[in-house]
Amino acid sequence: MPYAAGSVRDIPVRGGLKLCGLTWTGQYLWYSEAVQNQIAAMDPRTGEVVRRIPCPGVRTDLTTLGGSLVQVVGERRTLRVIDPESGDVVGELPNPRPGRQLCGLEATSQGVWTGYEDLQVVDLRSVEDLRLIASYPVHRPVAGVTVSDDYLAYADYRGCSINLVDLNQGREVASITVNGSPTGIAWDGQLIWYCDHATLQLRAIEVPGITGGRQTDDDDRR
Repeated sequence: MPYAAGSVRDIPVRGGLKLCGLTWTGQYLWYSEAVQNQIAAMDPRTGEVVRRIPCPGVRTDLTTLGGSLVQVVGERRTLRVIDPESGDVVGELPNPRPGRQLCGLEATSQGVWTGYEDLQVVDLRSVEDLRLIASYPVHRPVAGVTVSDDYLAYADYRGCSINLVDLNQGREVASITVNGSPTGIAWDGQLIWYCDHATLQLRAIEVPGITGGRQTDDDDRR
């Protein structure tokens, strides 16, 4: 079902030139930026950036897992694991589909979700070894991924839309046209936030039907 949703909150990102990844930790929106190659934590209540971490090779999406940041990096689109306090790299995992365009990344209590622009598919994988659990074909190229209790949401950058897959039905049920060009997206339990690549803002929309779902917080991503 296609419809349009205007943003209910817009936060300009100063110094952001290529916004690509976004994740919610229960307190901050962490976003990644691929020109200055950095990851930053923003307080969504004030718009203040409270922390910046250098991350060479930033590419597409970002998530948190077991208290660490996980950023897609480099031409091979590997998964770099970073300590958010020290900024130290503590590990690096391979792209689960080598050679494919990994663009969406989200970790929840169900597992690690990986979305592919070229394949138009979102995989659910085991946290322990990235073993494939399930695959969800989607209608559009994936630029970012987030998950509520019952819905998978993914961004289509060129199509200017955020699209919903009902996880209980296993099928795509809605396409939401949004302002700008969405890349990384995150669910904070009430709103879907997205990086607007076109205007260099973090924007939020309300999505009827999924309000009341809960984005699994980082304490559950073990």
